[in-house]
Amino acid sequence: MALVITPIGGASPNEVLAGTTTDGVGGRFPLGTRLNGADGQEYLYCQAGAAISTTTSQPYTLAIDENYQAVKITKALASAGHMIGVAPQQIISDNDFFWAITRGSNFNMKVAVSCAADVNLWTTATAGVLDDTSGGSHVVVLGVKLVVAASASASAGSTVREVIMTNTLVPQLIA
Repeated sequence: MALVITPIGGASPNEVLAGTTTDGVGGRFPLGTRLNGADGQEYLYCQAGAAISTTTSQPYTLAIDENYQAVKITKALASAGHMIGVAPQQIISDNDFFWAITRGSNFNMKVAVSCAADVNLWTTATAGVLDDTSGGSHVVVLGVKLVVAASASASAGSTVREVIMTNTLVPQLIA
């Protein structure tokens, strides 16, 4: 469970609030609000620009635009320079409000099978999933590292691993 260090009245990093429009109306806090948690964690209040997760085992990597609309990251979104975050392990439907993790340690992220620890992670053909495979069809997301390598098994829990995120403002292309 996330622990808030910088208190904001009523803020809970684990809360997901249903929304009905994509303009931020109905959120508990202004979009873009930030708060700090334990282990250097930083949270950013966002709104889902599309459905993100249907189970609590899908902490996908997100691209967050200048209007704080979050969607699962793709090569195109990473190349556009959007902020990077990780969805909480909650069910997040289209237009929902939630706190994305943008920095820190001791939280989980969904990665591809057999993804190595302590290496650069790259976008993949699967939206929201990073991997250690580089190439022309991928974009590196600097400042995100797995703590423990992912299993070769494709079961739901085997590809959710602890990460450390440091520099997440803009991913950089490496040719």
